[in-house]
Amino acid sequence: MSGPGQPPDVTGAWVHAFEEDTPEGAVYHRDDPDHPFPPARRPRRRFEFRPDGAYIERRPGRDDRLNEVRGRWEAQGTDRVAVTFPDGDGSPFTLTVLSRTPGRLVIAR
Repeated sequence: MSGPGQPPDVTGAWVHAFEEDTPEGAVYHRDDPDHPFPPARRPRRRFEFRPDGAYIERRPGRDDRLNEVRGRWEAQGTDRVAVTFPDGDGSPFTLTVLSRTPGRLVIAR
């Protein structure tokens, strides 16, 4: 975890735990076999922030299979992460980190 005034440490692979979402935030847990997720009828969105700035997102496609999209990420300030897609595979966006613990990440909706 980063200290006060530091960018959030979001590095790692994360899986959407939509059962835990709140009106304020979407909840993600580390992609870890020790954290079992309950069965779901829809695939879970996954993303990974690599230390070298690579961003990999696996999002449900029309046939419910996960489609991989690659981009770049960069911390911006103490609670924001900017994601871009230099190859044109997606639209740039910014995430606001509401909280982060070693195994849980909450981003604003």
